[in-house]
Amino acid sequence: MRTSSLLSVLLIFIMWGCILETDNSVPEQQLEPISATVDTSVSAPTFDQFGIPIDSVEIQDYIVKRNESLYLILDKFDFSPQEIYSITQEASDIIDFNQIKPGQKYRAYISADSTRDVSHILIQNNPLDYVVLDWQKDSLQIYKASRPLTSKTVAASGKIENSLYQTISSKGGSQLLANRMANIFAWQINFFGLRPGDSFEVLYDKQFIDDDYYGIGDIKAAEFTHRGESYQAYKFRHGDVEGYFNEKGESVQKALLQAPFKFSQRVSSNFSRSRYHPILKKRVPHTGVDYAAPPGTPVLAVGDGTVTEARYRGANGNIVKITHNSTYRTAYLHLRGFARGINRGVKVEQGEVIGYVGSTGRATGPHLHYSLYKNDHPVNSRTVDLPSSEAVPDSLMDVFTEVRDSLDRHLEAKIDTMQDSGPVITQVK
Repeated sequence: MRTSSLLSVLLIFIMWGCILETDNSVPEQQLEPISATVDTSVSAPTFDQFGIPIDSVEIQDYIVKRNESLYLILDKFDFSPQEIYSITQEASDIIDFNQIKPGQKYRAYISADSTRDVSHILIQNNPLDYVVLDWQKDSLQIYKASRPLTSKTVAASGKIENSLYQTISSKGGSQLLANRMANIFAWQINFFGLRPGDSFEVLYDKQFIDDDYYGIGDIKAAEFTHRGESYQAYKFRHGDVEGYFNEKGESVQKALLQAPFKFSQRVSSNFSRSRYHPILKKRVPHTGVDYAAPPGTPVLAVGDGTVTEARYRGANGNIVKITHNSTYRTAYLHLRGFARGINRGVKVEQGEVIGYVGSTGRATGPHLHYSLYKNDHPVNSRTVDLPSSEAVPDSLMDVFTEVRDSLDRHLEAKIDTMQDSGPVITQVK
């Protein structure tokens, strides 16, 4: 019996060993976890140069034709007359319908996934600015936007041949650069009296939309040598202080008075491109500002300059004209009379009395018609951004000196690079 029990136990151990040999299982802690990687990424949407998504969209480009209005543009895409009326009413605060001109570009974005065939209409005002009509959301969204500008700082230099404009243009430069320089140095230099051999150096920004040249940005620093004397100008902006200053921090520009009176006078008629004339009984341009004032009120020169006309001249009545520099000139009409010594060729100072309010010429009552001209074009004297004559404050002179010296180094390095490579005028394509 004992022998039988031992045989039974032995048989059980033999069977257990066979089971262990045939068990190929791996302990639980050694199992590799099973995982499935799911790609949840979604391809980023594609946008055009105006920031509008163009995936699954057909773009159709057009050019505004003669007499084509916003109404006709929308009608092209099967909007109903009621829809067009509603859209134009909503857009009237954003779009100046009079600014839609032949030759302007516009594009439509046609999408099959949209609730309507057209998802966007974009109208380009110019290469930079545009207006978008967006139907992607529940309601129409209308907004203005601009393409981003990039800038590159470049330099130009040259010697005057005939005029600043001709010198720059003959070398492929932009006349806008010449105009900007003339405005900056207008108080120091008579640009109609330049001499051959006068010279200039200028550091400025060229602006680009993508890789396409757009225009001239800020002039950062410039030096102009005229009749053997050099004039410098540096662009300086810090807080509320902004303008062009010479190497000492003095403004290179002089301010003009906002109005030609010592005390405020009532404006009886504003600057307008189309004003109803009370005497002619028709609409004509009114390229000045009328001030109603008591007869005999002293009229002041708004800035230093030279009188170029002081006489009676038809509908203008007694008129005084003053040239302040190569950029600005002013005219004062309907005067009762002239101040003592005011004749053609006389130099006057800012604030000097040049005449007195009257009603001579074509006038319905005593008033002064005052006109301001910039580059021979009449501008609104009440809204034009006139230059400041304030110097850099003492508290900012250390900052200004650092900016000035940095610009000098930058300009010198650019000019040296240009001279080493050949051309002396930056080419503007």
